[in-house]
Amino acid sequence: MAISPLFQVTVLFCAASMLTACSPNNKKGSTITNSSVLKNKTESKQCVDNFDLLRKLNYDVFTTYKTQFDQINNNYDYYRVNQNLMEADPKELITMTLNDKLNMICERVKSQTFVEIRKKMQTVSKI
Repeated sequence: MAISPLFQVTVLFCAASMLTACSPNNKKGSTITNSSVLKNKTESKQCVDNFDLLRKLNYDVFTTYKTQFDQINNNYDYYRVNQNLMEADPKELITMTLNDKLNMICERVKSQTFVEIRKKMQTVSKI
């Protein structure tokens, strides 16, 4: 069972949100280069791939990180619904916090995937 397309789209949407939240602001307006967009799409895809691999390697750990990811997603939904009611500072704070949490989960999944692969390789090494 692969990660659902909805989950993949959600990750990519969150990555797109990170682009707008983290782009530099200046008096002339902010710009996002094609290379930074491509880099973030690649990182988002890698995060999805790592989630999928971790699901196959250790489903229990995958479930823990998936739950964390879902909590962040719920907060993104809350933010999207209520962003018009917020002032600039709370908007920025929520966006930065959610983006940081999302990045942290992706890094945790990446690390755990490495740990699980290393465990598999230790078993192979004993043959």
